Amino acid sequence: MSSIKDQPEFAARSTGYEAVEGVIMSIRIRRHDKTSIIRKFNMTDLHGLHRMICETIDASYLQLYPPRAVAFFKEQHSEEKIAERSAVGEILVLISERDGSIMATGALIGSEIIGVFVCPDYHRQSYGKAIMTHLERIALEKGISKLSLSISLPSRQFYERLGYKVLAERVLDVGGGEFLKYWSGEKELRPRDGQKSNMATVEIVKTADDTVAVDELLWRVLWQPLGLPRNIRNKFSIDGKKIELAVKENGQIVGGLVAVWTAENEIELRHLAVDPSHQRKGIGHSLVTELFRIVSVILCHRIHTIARNTSADFFSGLGFRSVPDKTPEHPVFLNHGITFEFMERIVEQLLPTDARPSRG
Repeated sequence: MSSIKDQPEFAARSTGYEAVEGVIMSIRIRRHDKTSIIRKFNMTDLHGLHRMICETIDASYLQLYPPRAVAFFKEQHSEEKIAERSAVGEILVLISERDGSIMATGALIGSEIIGVFVCPDYHRQSYGKAIMTHLERIALEKGISKLSLSISLPSRQFYERLGYKVLAERVLDVGGGEFLKYWSGEKELRPRDGQKSNMATVEIVKTADDTVAVDELLWRVLWQPLGLPRNIRNKFSIDGKKIELAVKENGQIVGGLVAVWTAENEIELRHLAVDPSHQRKGIGHSLVTELFRIVSVILCHRIHTIARNTSADFFSGLGFRSVPDKTPEHPVFLNHGITFEFMERIVEQLLPTDARPSRG
């Protein structure tokens, strides 16, 4: 499925005592034992995204469109075009947490949906619908009441099931006596559109308001239940550049992660928390997985954390292992039966998606 557009018509290492299950970041989906997240596109995705789109065009269009039309589709979704769209609109990618591959994508440019594709390996598993639901949610948040798109031959039924009205049939001359047939389409958005998915979105924390919200969440989940003061995080702080991630649901932060560079190629995962009402939904897992993805492309060799005994199994499930090292003690935590364990994970450097072996 795709749209046509882009054409004229168209402190020492004292811990924050933070390791709990929880995390803030992107949307997490479970389908047939496969776990994935939806997040915003970044330029490290470019080659892999382009490859996935071309594979999808070949698999879905070659039997329906003449060669020049297929080439036209690929031209409209070149790496240059993708980069241009990312500068002016919102591009989403749905990523497999198993291997980091891109499974689906879609973009919102102004009030237009563009470039919705699902990898052939994952057709008919509701990933396209998940992308569309999230794009519609973004549109509603921007105050957009009507969306338009171009509908290709293989995607008409998909968009009709999502409530899009098929309008005029259009035919584009692509030269050599060949033509590309498609339809224009539109949908009036209602407040409930874009809210049919139980997904949350993973973001890097950038604004002062979100920084405050993450700080409030960490205190409320990690330290307030132990009777620690509101400013306790300041006593746990260490020097170093931070990575902060947050998961938002309906605009509210429901999970958060804070990591700090402690050496040139090493990061400490300092704090991880998920709102109690959103726990056991995979948010913590998704946050840590996103941290893995980020650091794997910037030459981080090792991630370590000082885990509470209550969360050691959680980190073990994410590939961390216990290593001998001195861990902090604090009477307040001991009074609550909380001890600490030093854990680490070696980071596998992520190959660009287009350098991985093709599936099948």
